Amino acid sequence: MARLALPAIILLGLALRIAYTSAVYGPALNLDYPGDYWDYHIAAKQILAGDTAFSHSIFLVRPPIYPLIVAALNVNRPLLIMLNQLLALMIIPLTYRLARGLHLPHAFALLAALLVALDPTSIKYSGILLAEPLANLLLAAAFVALLALRRVDTRSATIAWGLAAGGLIALSALTRPAAYLLWIPLGAWIVGARYRQGLRGLAALALALPALLGIGLWQRHNWLAFENSGFTSIGSFNLLYYRAAITLHIAQGRQDMDAVKLSLARQVEARLGVEGASIADDWREKHRANTARGAAAMRDIAMEVILNHPAAFALATLAGAYQSLIEVWGALSIPGAIWNIALLIAAALGFYWFLRRRRWIDALFLLLPCAYFLSGTLLVCTTCMDTRARVMITPLLAVMAACGIMHMLNRRRAALASPSPLADS
Repeated sequence: MARLALPAIILLGLALRIAYTSAVYGPALNLDYPGDYWDYHIAAKQILAGDTAFSHSIFLVRPPIYPLIVAALNVNRPLLIMLNQLLALMIIPLTYRLARGLHLPHAFALLAALLVALDPTSIKYSGILLAEPLANLLLAAAFVALLALRRVDTRSATIAWGLAAGGLIALSALTRPAAYLLWIPLGAWIVGARYRQGLRGLAALALALPALLGIGLWQRHNWLAFENSGFTSIGSFNLLYYRAAITLHIAQGRQDMDAVKLSLARQVEARLGVEGASIADDWREKHRANTARGAAAMRDIAMEVILNHPAAFALATLAGAYQSLIEVWGALSIPGAIWNIALLIAAALGFYWFLRRRRWIDALFLLLPCAYFLSGTLLVCTTCMDTRARVMITPLLAVMAACGIMHMLNRRRAALASPSPLADS
């Protein structure tokens, strides 16, 4: 029975994901999906048309790995949905390995895997036409490799696991940009986490090398092709048209958001030397994929808005925290919000469980990626996504939540097993 538990959890996760996707897309899996998917669709069409140098401006917005997969499947949306479900499903056994890599008991690891299988946000974003399933799978594999890197005690194993972890982080970033600086805090963590002090520097170097190489090569490509040395242009765009825009929206008494964004776009055009107050209809696409000069203008205007309205910025941050950690858009909104609240409470108890046992290094390993992704979302985006912003750290939250739940169950079991005091005679 113990051997069958994990396969049963994986099958449960698959059934839930198929059921949700079938309900949303219908049996043909051919629903037109708006939003970010069209970026990947356009990029894949460019690749199929022969743009293997990634010279179209869409590649400044979206890195190339997921468009390559979309192109390899000939932009077949049903196949993409099924592939994404399989990729997302593989995160369940990786969560189990993650928990075992932290030396948690078998029951704890199974519960963590079950939480990922049942997580409404993970279910929702498993079969959607976005890069998240692949990016998050690569990220989960990187976390498992990091735990292996922490414990190996030979030079060759240190190099191998370090290169694997850094390479997986780079591949995740080249699929979805969110992880492109994650190697910095995790590199610092591995220096403090290594058991063999003589190999600490080698471990950090092996981790950083493929991450720096992959990310650096893409930044060089962007400079040569688009005169923008950033890893992606979407960060400065989101900072201005989501983070600063919602701040200005609150500060100006809930002015129409489209009017706020248009006003910000005119300011960008003015700083770029465009005369007059008119602005072209295609300003949004132009500003999403901009040169270094345009990106700098957007960042400068965004920071001016934020610094001029600190109270509105704080309110927007609170709203963003709610969206990033609790809110689920669409059909799973109510059960998803209830689940997220319970998951966060259990994860907080589990984090305390690690601290109580003085497992500082393990606690820091779980905390750093969570802090990295959530702070990045709150600083840059805030209102442009729901708990999709935290789905990449779901395995870490599930491990902490499993520890919190098992701790409470064990305490309850111990309280029930303890003898009751005799009643006064």
